[in-house]
Amino acid sequence: MSASGNWLPVEFLIAVAAGAEPGSAAALMVAEQARERSGDRQTGELLEALLRGPFRESAPDWMLTAAVAESMRVDDSEYRAQTTVELAALALGHPDFDGELLAEGLRDCSAYRLGMLGAADRPPALTVAVAAELHRQVPQRLPFTSAMLKDRTPAQEVFRTGRLDDRVFDAAVALLPGAPDRSRPEGESREEWSERIRAEYRAWESMWRTVLEQQLDRHDRFVRAVDGTEADSVVRRQLLGGLPWMVEPGLLRRLALDDLASFDSAVLTARICGMVAEGASEDEARDRFSVELAALDGPARKELSLYLGDDPVLGAEFGREAAVLWTQSAADERWRLILDPTEAKPRYSGDPHPWRTPPDELAELARRFALVAEQALHTWEPKELYSISRAADLRWVHAMLVHLPEVTAETRAAVQRIVRDARRSSNRPRSYRPQDYENHEQFTKLLADITRIITDPLPQPAATRRAALGDPAEVTPRQLSAVEPAVLTAYLDQHAGNDQLVEKALLSCAQRGSYGSEPVFVDVLARHSDPQRALRTLTHDLRRRLGGGPNDRESWTRHVLALPDHDQETVLALPAWTTLTVGGPRYRGSVHPAVLALITTTLGDDPLAWQRFADSPISHAGHTAWLRLGEVLDAAKHGTPWPKPPTSR
Repeated sequence: MSASGNWLPVEFLIAVAAGAEPGSAAALMVAEQARERSGDRQTGELLEALLRGPFRESAPDWMLTAAVAESMRVDDSEYRAQTTVELAALALGHPDFDGELLAEGLRDCSAYRLGMLGAADRPPALTVAVAAELHRQVPQRLPFTSAMLKDRTPAQEVFRTGRLDDRVFDAAVALLPGAPDRSRPEGESREEWSERIRAEYRAWESMWRTVLEQQLDRHDRFVRAVDGTEADSVVRRQLLGGLPWMVEPGLLRRLALDDLASFDSAVLTARICGMVAEGASEDEARDRFSVELAALDGPARKELSLYLGDDPVLGAEFGREAAVLWTQSAADERWRLILDPTEAKPRYSGDPHPWRTPPDELAELARRFALVAEQALHTWEPKELYSISRAADLRWVHAMLVHLPEVTAETRAAVQRIVRDARRSSNRPRSYRPQDYENHEQFTKLLADITRIITDPLPQPAATRRAALGDPAEVTPRQLSAVEPAVLTAYLDQHAGNDQLVEKALLSCAQRGSYGSEPVFVDVLARHSDPQRALRTLTHDLRRRLGGGPNDRESWTRHVLALPDHDQETVLALPAWTTLTVGGPRYRGSVHPAVLALITTTLGDDPLAWQRFADSPISHAGHTAWLRLGEVLDAAKHGTPWPKPPTSR
């Protein structure tokens, strides 16, 4: 206790410390109170106030030692580290703190606390010491094991704490676990070894993904730090294909263009192997491409050795597919999200992630990929024994067609060969495994999408190719109803003068329900060479041409009644029940005035006619829901048998 036997309130002491000058009586009084309060739960707050205030330039050893001890006094959990780390940083980074004592003080820190002490805004002496302590805790890089995903090494742990000082960052990157050990223990079969190593590498990539997610503003430094190491391809693959929406635009573009540059070596491999596969000797092929071979880097030479050389793993027949295989792999993995940014979304649900790279820059990268894929397309050849059957076999083709500036006749013909080959595949998944069903579903959808793009006889704008509708003679109203109005408009512009297509588009407006608006219906109708005749014919044959349930009937009726001019013959051909209950957009909940006037005029002042009309078999659903208003009114007026519902064919 103090000489008076009492401690002053800590809130008061902190306020005094904040305004006290170095060496002043007030500062010395507060320091003495702090010294006597050792072990009190509020001592740390008081010491922090002193080290930020009057003792920030010079402090006695006892104060620095007490501050370190106080910050380490309780367990080193993450929560406690967050609440006491500022006090530790003030003491350990203080100009008067001895270097040896600093190193000794850091030895008691967890890796998580080290990361917080090594933050970017810490004093240089402290961050240098933190980097040295990391090296002490992890003297050298260790090979990765799956257990490290849970039991993280100190190097992994420090990245969880926020932005690190460059010295600490570089030390941590250098000490992150390296590639898994590929040695095969005695007694482990080759199959067991292969499965284990694949799992280890997947876990290693997962570790890198986590680190990259934790350090969003340091991606470029990561790329430079791992250049030339085994981690280089992992980091690039994760940034390009794993979380590209998080990557700074300039870096994403550089990674993408670097990746595209590797396609040239795949094309060279395909050309050399193709020459050998067709009968040339390997020496002849190498001589023919000697200049290009001389320019290959190490990884490209290693890739070529898989297909050619003294002991090839695969052989020239496989090597001639190198360009296609490169493109398949890129579209299925590294480029998949760039080619379709809407696929970048949370694992289970939700809206797509916002991208740092603007849409026009993503579109430009996709265009560059499509031009590369077009080169690969012209090296593709069908197999004799089996046809393509995986979604990956088609995904690159679809991406190419969607993003090419123009689909030429030559490209269209080459894709038609792939489509014919794909149709040789079985219509059923290979097994009952979920992944086989998923692959089959994706394969079938991609094949249908590709077919629609190449079967449309006219060129399509690149902006509408993803929702390509195919040949107008084969497209259905249901397909037209699924596209956005802008896509429908572009398709109709492309096939101007096609009345049959316009009629399908009119029906599609009913099937899209509230998604389509009256102006769209009016605009589509205006494209027909004889709008009134088309409207009368479609309405009269509505069950056969449209079908569907009450919603489709109601939507069509709303569109017709919303037109500025009402053709009496068309109104009389509408489904009776629906016409009585749909007043159009301005008349919800009441009969449309034009309909009411028509019924009143037809039935006149005949009470029997009105009673017969009330007893008519019209209904909301079922066959009688399709009874036409005019036929029901005629029967009610003249007392004739009720009409039969129109047929669906």
